[in-house]
Amino acid sequence: MSYVLISDTYPTRDQLASGANHLVVDSLASSASTLVCPFQHHASKPGKNILKYFPTKEDERIRQSLKLLKTVRNDFRTANYAQSFNWSEISQEYNRLQDSHAHLPSRDPAEELSWYAVVFRSKRRADCNNVDLFMADKNAYEEAYRMTNGSLLVYWYTDLDADNNCLATCVWSSRDIARSVNSLPAHKEAASLAAGSYVHYHIDRYRIQWRTEDKSFDLTPW
Repeated sequence: MSYVLISDTYPTRDQLASGANHLVVDSLASSASTLVCPFQHHASKPGKNILKYFPTKEDERIRQSLKLLKTVRNDFRTANYAQSFNWSEISQEYNRLQDSHAHLPSRDPAEELSWYAVVFRSKRRADCNNVDLFMADKNAYEEAYRMTNGSLLVYWYTDLDADNNCLATCVWSSRDIARSVNSLPAHKEAASLAAGSYVHYHIDRYRIQWRTEDKSFDLTPW
């Protein structure tokens, strides 16, 4: 993804081992402790069971709007997802971009205008190997982006709180494409580290629906 970055380097192994498990910091992020992952725009042929993705102007509008994603409360790692981020501001940006990306096709007007969000909440073990976890996570999401040709619209996560709680979230163009990446090798590798990395974890899934009449996004569990 083509983000304007403060830094284009990955953290050192020493930084990762100390818990500084971030890729790079986006200039629009809410603080120096958050990130939006800067995947590169390299096309790749979909895998055997990976559904094909074709960009639309609506997807690019929300991709651009999600660059503004930031938290609005301190307990966002454990609080209600729909109430933890600046969805109102993102809605305004999406509406502002309504005439952008005219070169791309539109979504089928007969279909619901919605996207798929995955929310990964975890409490990390004190003895977690941050280096291995970071690299597995990075590889999994870069693989997912490449193999779906960009269906992964944004990936965001933050650091740990005082109780080692963490939250990561990603938004996809569709639920079906997102679910199709579960069989990819890097995704399986990252999943295999869960037992040794977390005290517990929980995955929530949301539909992000654009309400034309209100010009706003509505988030509901999916």
